[in-house]
Amino acid sequence: MNHKYLLFGILILAFSACKEDSLIEDNPAPPGDNLEWNFVPYYGERAFNFDSAYANSVGVNFMLDTVELFLGDISFYDFNQEATIDTAANYFMLSNYKPQVLEGNLPAGGYYGYFQTIAGADSAAAVDDLAEILSVDPKWVRRDGFGINYFKIKGRIFDPALPITDSVFIPVEYTLGSYLLSDTARSENRSFSIDNLQKVRVFLLTDLKPLLDKLPMSLVTEVESDPTNTQDFTIAKAMADSLSIGIF
Repeated sequence: MNHKYLLFGILILAFSACKEDSLIEDNPAPPGDNLEWNFVPYYGERAFNFDSAYANSVGVNFMLDTVELFLGDISFYDFNQEATIDTAANYFMLSNYKPQVLEGNLPAGGYYGYFQTIAGADSAAAVDDLAEILSVDPKWVRRDGFGINYFKIKGRIFDPALPITDSVFIPVEYTLGSYLLSDTARSENRSFSIDNLQKVRVFLLTDLKPLLDKLPMSLVTEVESDPTNTQDFTIAKAMADSLSIGIF
């Protein structure tokens, strides 16, 4: 399944100048992880404001409370070594209330390559890694045998039958998942050097507008990505196809 990955930001690498041949010799071994993953939801060209109300193109006024992203198979492919470096634990979660996670390590040295991750899990991993996923966060494991979920939005819409000033909120929840909807995201090729005292800041950006702008949220208040429910899964697939996750 092909997703469109839109580029909405840059990878910020806070690296001090240093000679590559001294990266390892002049610094002690790192105490632990040095990859910092940062999650930034957007709506169009601006970072999403969780304190503001938005209106989509079909006239629904809404607010979002949480946006969560569950990732697996974090790796970095280095062209110099012609090898994939398994940089991080298999799974971790990012959200608007937990936007940074320090997870994974790249040894000191010079690199040229790209980061890669899977949103969700493929069919094999969804079965083989359930115990590990449960230990990270059990809510991502599906109860229907179709693997795990990887993206969840919870929010509220204004009751369309009432003026906004008198409106009450109606809860909405959209879950993308099952191994039928997992997909791979990768960054552009990057060249950089790091030493044992530096952190690498990697940004994961997702644009929420393609998912929500044309969604009749007053008619579709919940999506579960249920492969046995044709209507639900068709909507989930359309949302998944429009989800854009960029790694920078």
